[in-house]
Amino acid sequence: MLKTLLGLFIAMILLAGSVLAQAVAGPAQVAVAPMSMPSQLVVYYFHGNARCASCYKLEQYAKEALEQNFADELKSGKIVFKIVNIDKSGNDHFVADYQLYTKSVVLSLVKDGKQVRYKNLEKVWDLLRDQNQYHAYVRDEIEPFLGEL
Repeated sequence: MLKTLLGLFIAMILLAGSVLAQAVAGPAQVAVAPMSMPSQLVVYYFHGNARCASCYKLEQYAKEALEQNFADELKSGKIVFKIVNIDKSGNDHFVADYQLYTKSVVLSLVKDGKQVRYKNLEKVWDLLRDQNQYHAYVRDEIEPFLGEL
């Protein structure tokens, strides 16, 4: 009986360590084009260390919307997708820069290396249960920004 309890205790510790390691490491990051163009649209997905299924879905849907609607712009670097963990050292300024209060998708128009305007796509949370509407919302919000490049 004691050996069984000890075995279960060790298994629970190993499992908890594995879950903690995954939470700290986070998901694989998406490779993004470097900011080399003088004018471009940066699409940020901001998250923290603690992430739920909905948080991962927000990121996934944003990435899909970009890939499905703006593949050429992504390839050319006209649009850059950046995933940022605001809990990592040095990223806390984004909270103030974009008035972040939760996981967010933010569009940032950059001209001559300087941000000229941005928009927090706050409706992404409302559209999380409808992938097609989410994609359409992101697409429709990006198009006017691209018109300004």
